[in-house]
Amino acid sequence: MRRRMFLILALIIFVVAGVIYIVFQFGGLAGGTGKATPTSEVSTYNIVFVAQDVPAGTEITNDSVIMGPWPRDLPLPGLMTEMSAVVGKRARIDLRRGEPVFSSQVVESGTLVSDKASATALKIKPGKVAIAVPMSRLSGVAYAIGNGDHIMIIASLLYINIDAGFQTDLPNNMILVGIDVEGKVTFLEVRGGRVFKESPLSDVLLATYYTPIELQRPRLASAIVVSDARVLNVGTISTATVAVTTPLPGEAPAATVPTAAPDILIIEVTPEEALAISFIIRLHADLTYALRSAGDTAVFSVPSMDLKRLMDDFKIDLPPNLSYGTVPRIDMPYLPVLGNDVPVEVR
Repeated sequence: MRRRMFLILALIIFVVAGVIYIVFQFGGLAGGTGKATPTSEVSTYNIVFVAQDVPAGTEITNDSVIMGPWPRDLPLPGLMTEMSAVVGKRARIDLRRGEPVFSSQVVESGTLVSDKASATALKIKPGKVAIAVPMSRLSGVAYAIGNGDHIMIIASLLYINIDAGFQTDLPNNMILVGIDVEGKVTFLEVRGGRVFKESPLSDVLLATYYTPIELQRPRLASAIVVSDARVLNVGTISTATVAVTTPLPGEAPAATVPTAAPDILIIEVTPEEALAISFIIRLHADLTYALRSAGDTAVFSVPSMDLKRLMDDFKIDLPPNLSYGTVPRIDMPYLPVLGNDVPVEVR
């Protein structure tokens, strides 16, 4: 019995060995050439590929590109082989994921980007918008604001009470209807006021009114509407070029033309802030810009300022009624007129 089992095991080993010999000798059970075909090595070198879509005008970052192999037998002019030569530049056209990057597809400056984006639009961060605001020497920190600075925007508005139904100033005019001594119905138009019930003539008159002697005095309030806005450009952006001529030897240099002071700022804000600024400008509100410290990103939370808060927070006492005063009479807030803002006539 043991001898029979030994013969069966030897037969199985012989069959398996034969199968293995056939596989290696003839390249497989289905037939073959008898020898394995060697795989030739492909020579490659590393180039820069687009790792994620990059829209035209967008700055290329480390996450936007990746290094990968490219066959040497497929040379193409302009293939970028260094990450440092691509990162930090801008895409001249839309770059698609998986494509190789060519030198003609990246540019140093936004002015060289295709017509899909302007130089100013390239400066705007995603999720932000640009808006222009008026500026004077006083509101613009004596023109100390420069491109790239961060500013805080303060708006000052005047408020009055109005009639909610008429949407007009208060007090309203009143029409008094009565009957005269002859029994005729009469109409008398008066400017409304407050009823004074303690009139000493109350036994003769039905009512006494206090009426104002002047229009309402508007109430001033100032508030920070934008805590942090980045300045994209100071002054008007002009695409005009000025020809510069070099004087010939012996000629006097050309007279210098004074540059006009900037009267506008282009700032980067959120869409909500841009909407608020546009609304405030059309309300004829006064805008003041406070220059922020370089690198300061703190968020301010300051309540609006009015006359009561000014006196309470800064400990300003209410002045007493005196029998004397200053001249000239001051009825409007004083706005300083600076010497350089007054035109001087040259004769």
